[in-house]
Amino acid sequence: MSSNNYKVVVANAFADDIEEAVTYYETQSGKKSAARFLEKYDSFLELVSRLPGHGPLIGDSGLRWRQLGVFIVVYKVDEANNLVTLLRLYYLSTNWRYRILGSSE
Repeated sequence: MSSNNYKVVVANAFADDIEEAVTYYETQSGKKSAARFLEKYDSFLELVSRLPGHGPLIGDSGLRWRQLGVFIVVYKVDEANNLVTLLRLYYLSTNWRYRILGSSE
């Protein structure tokens, strides 16, 4: 990775969310499906490290989001420190904006 890339870190809640997602894929669709999800996750990490500001903003919260399969990744970008923090992983059909903003924006 080039020096222009951002470092990506994972909040504890996000780590728990990823673990639950992998377990869900394994139990519902099998190990191959879980492995495909993890490959998409690895590609996502590469993308967000190169283009962290590409994800749309969530209201005026300063947080951003991107879709990862059937999930939404919520993250924050610290431009001063070239750091991206992955905060939460929500199932696409949930009202994830409400959970973040406290409104149905």
